[in-house]
Amino acid sequence: MKLDQKDIRILTLLQNNARLSNKELAVELDIAPSTCHERLKKLTNEGFFKAFNADLNLKKLGVNIEVLVAVRLKRHEREIVNSFIKKLNSIKGVIRFYHLAGDTDFMIHVAVIDSDSLRSFIMDELASFHNIDHIESSMIYHSECVYKLSVLNN
Repeated sequence: MKLDQKDIRILTLLQNNARLSNKELAVELDIAPSTCHERLKKLTNEGFFKAFNADLNLKKLGVNIEVLVAVRLKRHEREIVNSFIKKLNSIKGVIRFYHLAGDTDFMIHVAVIDSDSLRSFIMDELASFHNIDHIESSMIYHSECVYKLSVLNN
């Protein structure tokens, strides 16, 4: 599907605020709500949206520590990597993870309530995976999610 300027504008607006109503989008785009709805439906059906998520205030939920955990695996066979990915998907506190090229195989963004929970995450959840070679963690002082995709800002 080839994107035109209105499609790109829809993606940009929703990327910044996924709670915009169809009516609000239509006003921003200066098109009829029915036209906007059809464009949105087509973008959705074509897979341009992975999900519509709420960006929660973790501190309000009592989650006071965010950490990036770098993991290096001993071996890199597909079944080992897939098994580790499956494990990460099942662990409470994992916000997001990245499978990387380079010295670090996985970078895991973790949110926990306190240092004891972080220790449990590393010792009980990660270290129990038999193919881990190295684990290193770095506390996050501040984070912001800034969606400024250059492909949308031509």
